[in-house]
Amino acid sequence: MVALSATFSVVSAQPKRTLRLDIEELCNVDDLLPADLEVKGSSQGMAIAGRYAFLMHDKGGCVVLDIKRLKYISYLTMEGNTGHCNNASFGRERLSPKSQYPLLYVTECRGKRACYVNDVTLNGSRLVQTIYYDGDDIVGPADWFVDAKRDRLWLYCPRDGERMLKEFRLPLLADSDSVGEVHLLQEDVLSEQRLGAIAIPQGSMKHRRRVYLPDGVPSRERWLHVVDVVSGEKVGQFDISHIPYEPEGVARRGGKLYISFHTPRNPRQNRIYTFRLKRQR
Repeated sequence: MVALSATFSVVSAQPKRTLRLDIEELCNVDDLLPADLEVKGSSQGMAIAGRYAFLMHDKGGCVVLDIKRLKYISYLTMEGNTGHCNNASFGRERLSPKSQYPLLYVTECRGKRACYVNDVTLNGSRLVQTIYYDGDDIVGPADWFVDAKRDRLWLYCPRDGERMLKEFRLPLLADSDSVGEVHLLQEDVLSEQRLGAIAIPQGSMKHRRRVYLPDGVPSRERWLHVVDVVSGEKVGQFDISHIPYEPEGVARRGGKLYISFHTPRNPRQNRIYTFRLKRQR
């Protein structure tokens, strides 16, 4: 049995808002894993489809959990996902009508800042497309996340000393070139949002008009930023420094946010917390 911590709340640091974030520790993934399972690579991105959570690890390892029943399902090595795998999200397109899940988009983060597009099952994966941004206006690591309902792909990246979001039409598999790649340019950008200073960006996820952006490491402050991408306004900035781990991937299920936390030097000790955003009375 996984012991749950007491629920606690933090109020947004944005003075014009009266929002509260209720937080609860859901599980330590280590408690759910087979004792002899070796998990390789630090905990990184997370995506949820139905009741199944796909917990990415650096260099392409992936733990699959039944997040509703808190039950271990499988451990995968994602084909061709050789980068940091810092973020993950599901789209809407499927490789075929028989595909078990929509395509899973995983961030390389460093290097060429690729987005790996995968056909996944509970027991394996296949790399079916790779997306790149070829513009020369950004430097450093960058994340990709999908707004499946609107068929949009977002790039979360640094430019001119601050963080920003770039919105693109989500490429179809049919848009791939002869080697299975899509190369996006600045002229493909539909919109941009400047976010200002976010010290150490981690995962990223969009629901409706809000983007959720964990930030920080244990040696510094940790925050959850909430941005309205329509108005460009930061509607919430929540101090989550009382959680003694590094925030990573973020996903949503059943009205709650789920954030995966990285425990240094022990990939099995992946902590998952739930977050519920409420108006402060």
